[in-house]
Amino acid sequence: MREILNCLGTKVLMADSFSDLSYHVGTYGKSTLWVCDSNTARMVRPLPSPNVILEAGESSKSFACVERIISVAIDNNLGRECTFIALGGGMICDVTAFAASIYMRGCKVILIPTTLISMASSALGGKTSINFKFSKEVVGTFFPANEVLICTDSLKSLPNKEYMNGFAEVLKHSLLTKDDSLFNIIATQKQRIMDRDPDTLRQIVSISLQIKKGYVENDPYERFGIRAALNLGSTFAYALEGMSRLSWSSGQATAWGVCKAMEVSRELGLCTPEFAAGVIKLFAFYGFDVKYRIQRGDWMAYRTQIMKNRKSVNGVANFVLLKDQGEYELRPIDEEIIKNVVMVPSV
Repeated sequence: MREILNCLGTKVLMADSFSDLSYHVGTYGKSTLWVCDSNTARMVRPLPSPNVILEAGESSKSFACVERIISVAIDNNLGRECTFIALGGGMICDVTAFAASIYMRGCKVILIPTTLISMASSALGGKTSINFKFSKEVVGTFFPANEVLICTDSLKSLPNKEYMNGFAEVLKHSLLTKDDSLFNIIATQKQRIMDRDPDTLRQIVSISLQIKKGYVENDPYERFGIRAALNLGSTFAYALEGMSRLSWSSGQATAWGVCKAMEVSRELGLCTPEFAAGVIKLFAFYGFDVKYRIQRGDWMAYRTQIMKNRKSVNGVANFVLLKDQGEYELRPIDEEIIKNVVMVPSV
């Protein structure tokens, strides 16, 4: 395995194959607890013991599952020197890292992301979280992993819905840098991306992580409004997911949210109409539903979810808006403008 970057003490290593990954994991010793979901548990045979296997899906991102992980650790007499190893997508990585952050006031955690969204984004940066009362990620900690191990071979069998969840995040990252490298690959290499070409995947994952690294290192705890840029589209997206009781996939909601942010940026004159149209067109080019509007009768439920957002300050939600590629602004938005971009127009 080769180290591709280091961020806040987290080493990110890229494996050439599963065997390369397995050899490296074998160096961790026996004081480990593996956490997988019902899908990723089949990737390692036999699965080392002790282990916890959670049901796949967002419903496992809960206090109950954190309790299961901690209970197994206690039952197996694992001390503070132990290592929690997460094998799975964003849900498994988030829940495992959260459990590690509070077990014995913090034990080691290794993340082995198996989805594109977790490889290219969520496994890096130290954020851990669970959902609570249908609100996304309102409970969590900052707890950087010791290592993140990436092997893009796992993306070959990933369902298309999950693959596109991750790609929405990669596309978003391409808008948050003035470097055109990632944006140009996305704009010109659709067939390679959709075919999951191994070299192309390693390239877009590496560049996406480098982009995120720059924001994270300059604002590790989101105190200066720098790292908040990574939340482009999230306030719109999380409200949609919460209102629909998480029936929207994270990637589809992210794509929709970014496009809503672009519409607002255009309406406020922050960016040119051409720039906004180009971004929206690119998301649509990859099949994301960028035209969806919520029904007028659902407005209050949507508004309530915006107010629940963890980024709200004194009841006022801040939104990330783009002036241009790599240039953002964090600000509240008038309620009428939000209505105009998210709701079905009145007849």
